[in-house]
Amino acid sequence: MAASGENSMFLKAFDTSGNLKDADYVASLFQEVIDEEGADNIVQIITDNARNFKAACLSIEAKYPHIFWTPCVVHTLNLALKAICEPPINSSQYDECKWISSLMSECDVVVTFVLNHGKALTIFKNYSKHMLTKVAETRFASHVIMAERLFKVKNALEKMVLDVQWKNFRKTHLESKADTVKECKCDVDFPCLHLIYDLWDTMIEEVREKIFKHEGLDAITGDSPFFNVIQTVLEARWNKSNTPLHCMAHSLVPKYYSETWLEGGSSMHKRVAPNEDQDVSYNRDICFKKMFTNPDELRKVYAEYGQFSGTLGFFGEAHVMDARAHEDPLSWWASYGLSTPTLQALAFRLLSQPASSSCCERNWSSFSNIQSIKRNRLASSRAEDLVYVHSNLLMLSRKKEEYTIGPSSFWDVGGDSLILDDDYIEAFENIFLEE
Repeated sequence: MAASGENSMFLKAFDTSGNLKDADYVASLFQEVIDEEGADNIVQIITDNARNFKAACLSIEAKYPHIFWTPCVVHTLNLALKAICEPPINSSQYDECKWISSLMSECDVVVTFVLNHGKALTIFKNYSKHMLTKVAETRFASHVIMAERLFKVKNALEKMVLDVQWKNFRKTHLESKADTVKECKCDVDFPCLHLIYDLWDTMIEEVREKIFKHEGLDAITGDSPFFNVIQTVLEARWNKSNTPLHCMAHSLVPKYYSETWLEGGSSMHKRVAPNEDQDVSYNRDICFKKMFTNPDELRKVYAEYGQFSGTLGFFGEAHVMDARAHEDPLSWWASYGLSTPTLQALAFRLLSQPASSSCCERNWSSFSNIQSIKRNRLASSRAEDLVYVHSNLLMLSRKKEEYTIGPSSFWDVGGDSLILDDDYIEAFENIFLEE
């Protein structure tokens, strides 16, 4: 898959059956694509955090210093959530987080019972306009999404178990499961590369604020053992996945130099400009030296960044400085970056980069749909052509107005595990009959 800005495209598929997926083999696949597309056209390779992918990408990075390996931020966040929601018994966060694992198990019991039993689902739908969510295991943060929806329909669930029809479960073998559901209580779009550094920091602050508020602690003097554990997990994951490219892209966002952002806005959390942040500056220098190997070009881009970050010359004009706080980064660079052409070109390149491999993972099942048990005699090249057409047509369909408006809006959000009850199936059938 290739991705830039808001667009992604399926490039090609590889038949890896019978091959050992070690670092050398994976690197050879990446090398083949690089040769076809051109090394100068590639900014980064995004994968999950598996060791073979990491080793393969680092070998590519050694050969092409300007191509960076970027761990998928969604996968990184999922690993952090897994460490919090399912802490290993021998881990340091187990004592503080073990209650979350129990809560998630109860949530799963409730959702599974209601969705798998027509009578319970019918009673629930009498009191709620929202469906329960049981996200596929391959979906990231599935436990949190499921719990969030349960909390949203808490009142409907309480009315469901108090409904007179609920007592009918006592006459069946489902009595014990129904009692379990009744006893359970729930008290509880697009990542972009240049936003991740700030979003991760902001996320930790928002988690701290919510935990302190829930525990009734003072925001300045309070101390929460639970938050300390959560912060340790999140920071450990960030330190493993943070790359110089994150810092470089972060440094090119005009908003992060504006007074409004530095003062913290509504959160009042003081921030540091990228050119004054030691860690960001160190990693930005790494990127500059990898991307501009020519000494003259390197001196030029450093000089241009100095003008931009120091609001010198045209960047110091009042209307230019004012636009930093509210204008889209790409639009700002298009309007005001002409005096620094090298830095402007770099900004266009990096500010349109994704930060996750989600565009690939949405299409995991394309091949299995095409090369199935009943249709298993397709040649590898033929199957690849069909996957190419199928995947790109799916992505193009998401650009149409019908994807966000109408009865079939966001038709693919549930993935392959989308659960349609009789009412939904009938509604879809009526749509097609009317057409």
